[in-house]
Amino acid sequence: MVRRLLILGSTGSIGRQALDVVADSRELEVVGLSAGSDAELIVAQARSLGVGRIALTDESAAARASERWTGGEVLSGPEGLLRLVTESDCDLVLNAVVGSAGLAPTVAALGEGIDLALANKESLVVGGELVMALAEATGARVIPVDSEHSALHQLVAAQSPGTIDGMVLTASGGPFRGRTRAQLDGVSPQQALDHPTWAMGGKITIDSATLMNKGLELIEAHHLFGIAYERIDVVVHPQSIVHALVKLNDGASLAHLGYPDMRVPISYALHYPDRADVR
Repeated sequence: MVRRLLILGSTGSIGRQALDVVADSRELEVVGLSAGSDAELIVAQARSLGVGRIALTDESAAARASERWTGGEVLSGPEGLLRLVTESDCDLVLNAVVGSAGLAPTVAALGEGIDLALANKESLVVGGELVMALAEATGARVIPVDSEHSALHQLVAAQSPGTIDGMVLTASGGPFRGRTRAQLDGVSPQQALDHPTWAMGGKITIDSATLMNKGLELIEAHHLFGIAYERIDVVVHPQSIVHALVKLNDGASLAHLGYPDMRVPISYALHYPDRADVR
């Protein structure tokens, strides 16, 4: 059965890689796209995919898109984004919006009982209790896209309830791993954007360089899996091959390994509970 997919943040790093996954899948049909302000790219994506509806939260960008594209409806502003979520008749929403602006579409999707592939970790950082309670109330599934939480999702699913004692998130350490405080004084934004293992968007790459991203991911894991903060550890693993581990009550630990390619967790979230080839 073909799954009707709505991609929020289609012009960003996760959104573009999601479209690569869709191009190789017979099981996914894109029914809508959203972006912040990149009118030119989202119009090109809409034409290529044949979607009938797009949304841009920047109203001037939405006006430009309306001038460039007559193949469907262009929704405008934050309200237009929420209309896209609630009116698209989709089976799955991929929320790859950047920052806390992603909370409202997360709530809208879950409120409609729509399954959510969640790349917007700020939804859980800002409103984790609300988000998870809403998912439970409507029966919608929240499938994480972050590589570490995707790994934990897969590891947890294979265990019986009550057998997990703890979780471990891995961190590459970013481009400045091993430098002293004095050596960090002169680093540039461009150096911070040069991540050694992952290809990601600008904000998360900067957050990875400062390790702020790992703090956000710890909060995300707490809400996703209902695990106490003191049972979540973080270890530096520069190769980014081990994405996460679970510690079991018998003293064993299980790890999830994979090449650092964001298309893998994206594909897992979009096809769940099935799997698909990632080429």
